[in-house]
Amino acid sequence: MSVGDRVASRSNPGVDEKQEDETYLPPRRAVHPSEQGKWTNLFYMTLLWLFIALVVSLTVWGIKYSSL
Repeated sequence: MSVGDRVASRSNPGVDEKQEDETYLPPRRAVHPSEQGKWTNLFYMTLLWLFIALVVSLTVWGIKYSSL
């Protein structure tokens, strides 16, 4: 493939390449999957447990000092 052929195929997307690449690389997303969902789940679970701990501690504190 000459330089002229490469420029023509880039400028004209309708031109089909007859030669398949010999080295296939998978998409980056397949090789390096995102961990965003894992961190989001961990964040929300941490918030939930902190809220539960706050409610329990305030309840215990209220029961302990309500008899005064």
